[in-house]
Amino acid sequence: MRTAEQGVFIRKIPKSKDEPAYLAVEINPIDKSGYPMNKIGVIIRNQYELDAIRAILSQKKVDEILQTIEKISHQ
Repeated sequence: MRTAEQGVFIRKIPKSKDEPAYLAVEINPIDKSGYPMNKIGVIIRNQYELDAIRAILSQKKVDEILQTIEKISHQ
């Protein structure tokens, strides 16, 4: 389900044998055509997970790792 924020969706995750069904936020950037860029985005279940993801993405080393991956992928 789309929200008013581009790239932010609400997903109902079905129950599994270990967990009941639940709602989660999905972060999936939108391309120029208005469609999600990936089949499945990043699923965030609670504030703790959101804070942890923010902390990881704010680390400079993540940028360096991605730049290295992009250099290798473009060879």
